[in-house]
Order: sequence, then structure tokens, then C-alpha cells
Amino acid sequence: YVLEDEMTEKKANVTNTQKLKTVILSVFLAVIVWFMVIYVNDPDITTTVSDLNVRFVGEMSLRDKKLAVTGKDKIPELSVVVTGKRSDLMNFMDDIYVQVDVSDIDSTGEYNLSGVISIPTTRISVEKEKYGDIPITVEPLEMKDIEVTVKQTGMLKDKIVKSSVNNPTVTITGAKSEIDEVAGAIATVDVSSIQEDGVENVNYLLTDTNGELINKNETIESARSYVEVVNTIYDAKLLPVVPRLSAELDKEYILKADKSFATPASVTVGVDETNTDDKVIALIDKVPSDGFGEYELESSSGMYIPEDNKKVKYKLDIVKKAVAQLELTVQAQNVQSGLTAKINNKLIAQVWGEEGKITTDNVKAYVDVSGLGAGTYNLPVKIEGEKVSFAENYTIEVTVE
Repeated sequence: YVLEDEMTEKKANVTNTQKLKTVILSVFLAVIVWFMVIYVNDPDITTTVSDLNVRFVGEMSLRDKKLAVTGKDKIPELSVVVTGKRSDLMNFMDDIYVQVDVSDIDSTGEYNLSGVISIPTTRISVEKEKYGDIPITVEPLEMKDIEVTVKQTGMLKDKIVKSSVNNPTVTITGAKSEIDEVAGAIATVDVSSIQEDGVENVNYLLTDTNGELINKNETIESARSYVEVVNTIYDAKLLPVVPRLSAELDKEYILKADKSFATPASVTVGVDETNTDDKVIALIDKVPSDGFGEYELESSSGMYIPEDNKKVKYKLDIVKKAVAQLELTVQAQNVQSGLTAKINNKLIAQVWGEEGKITTDNVKAYVDVSGLGAGTYNLPVKIEGEKVSFAENYTIEVTVE
């Protein structure tokens, strides 16, 4: 009996499996037949097409009148009910749009215009238009010159790349409200892929007064969408910063460089094979009231200072120059062997220097008689001492015997 029961159970399982397969096959065939009926017969259907695009006719004519359409992003959602073959609707649904003619507008202002539904095939018909007049704004068209600057991304090991724009000024035209938002433009260069000096065309993006990219642009156009960027590769070199008074300040002030401190004390600059500088100069062109100031670095021939490294902060030890009259004994230097130099008179001179330190102990005067033979000469007097200078040029009579 046990064997007979097992055989009966196996037959029941086989029967259930066959039934399940039959059901699945039937459902599959039913779906296939349904699709065949739908697509082979290609029935007419009615559907709503939403969020229609709006295309404006006559914008070029409007620009010729120095006008432009704005406010396109504020147009409410447009939809239309259409009827047609299923296949046509599937193929052409994205090509259905609303056309608005603006060519007859002659002045700025707010307008509500009617639109016309454009259907790409006569096999699709419009049942119902679900929109009213289309609101737009017409503004004056303006021109503006902006500067394109370079922004670098990436880096080259032990190198600095100078990227500069040829003809950085570009002219843009557009609606006044959009033009007013534009302050400049940025062309981005990836320096990590630059292997040699050269020129490349780089597209630029508009920026606002905060330097942020402008995302909305309905009307702005430019004669060229790119600028030429010149890339020059330099060797990177870390140099100490050394202060130097401007020619104007040097007339009235004394800078104590050994007691003045820069932040940062060293900067990385780019140099080519012709540059052998061992320092970079910070030009001190103003006297800070509290001793702290920010100053620009000076680049020399064959040197490039990146924009981010062009300024340093300085704590300066700077004092006002004083002037004093001294009676100086002038010494002769570099007298040829076998000769003597006689200076009979002392020099009365006005000397600039730090107040309290303009004394005969700290200031020396001399003339250079290099290469001079016997004779009487009127030679320029030179000054020697810490942070001192003559208030004017002096000469003195020297006799070489």
C-alpha cells in the first residue's frame, strides 16, 4: 500500500506542474495577442499632451529693433488634448509645441499673446487647447563689454603654469535685466594635461558681481563663445620675501628690513631658465599707521608670480628720516701705488638718516680715485653708514701726487 500511495502522489504532482505551465503559457499568449491587436490594428486614441514647449517666431526681427523677449521661464504650463493613431502619437508627441509670433511688437512692455498649436502631421488632430494667452515681457536690447579671466584646475608637479587670455574683452548683447546681472566671465583651464607651451580655445561662462556662475540666460549672445588662452610652463621655485621702499617713500623714510617680518615669509613663484633671483621683492609703497600692511610682490624678468601669491602681509619697522648738517673728513680710496691723495678741505653736508644716529661716528665720506694719475680733480663724494644718504650731490677737490 505504501508503494501505491507514493505513485499516486507523484502523479498528482506531475499533473499540478503541467497545469501551472499551461496557465503561464496561456497568459503569455494572451499578452502577445493583446499587443498584436493594439499595434497591428493601431487604434485611434485621445490623450493630453502636457508641458508643451513654446517657440517664438520673429525674435530676430525683434532684435533688429533693439528688443528682446524675457520672462519665458514664467510662462504657465500649457497642454492640449489630441487624437490620433497610437503609433503617430508615440512618434510625434515630442514635436507638438505652441508657436507665438512676436514680429509685430515695436516697443517694450508686458504682452499677452495668443499661440498656435503646431502639429507635425495631419494624422493628429487637436481636440481641446488647455491654455489662454501667453504672457511675455519685452525689454530693450543692450550691449556690454566684459573681461574674461582664467580659472585653473589641476596642477603639474614642480611646475607653475601661467594662463593668460589673448583679447580678454568680449561684447555681449541681451535684454537689459540680464545684461545688468553680468559682471564678467570665466574660462576654465585644466593645467594637469598641459605638456608644453601653447595656445588653446576655451569656452567661457558668464559670472555675476559675486563671481558666481549665471545659470539663467534667455537672451544673451556674443560674437564668440570662446577666448584664446596662452599657457606658459615655468619651474616652481620657493623664494624668500624681501621688502624694499618705493622711490617716493625712500625720500622720507628708513626701512629696517632686519626687523620687518612678512607673512608668508617665502612664496612659490615660476621662473624660466633666464631667471637666477634668490629673492622676491615686496614693494612698500605706503606707511601703515599700526605697522601692519599688505603689499604687492614685484616680478622680475623671467619670473611669474601667480595671482594667489602676489600679495604678502608685513609687520614693518619703518621710521621717518631726519636731516642733520655734519662736518665730514673725506677720505680717498683706491689710490694707485706710489701716489698720494690730498684733500685740504672738510665737507659740510646735509645728511639724511635715522634721528639720533646722524653723527660723525656713524657717517663716513670718501672719494674714489681709482685709475687716476697725478693731477687735481673735482670728484663726487660718496657716503658710507647705516641707512644714511646725502640730501644733495657733493663734490670736493682732490690732488693726486
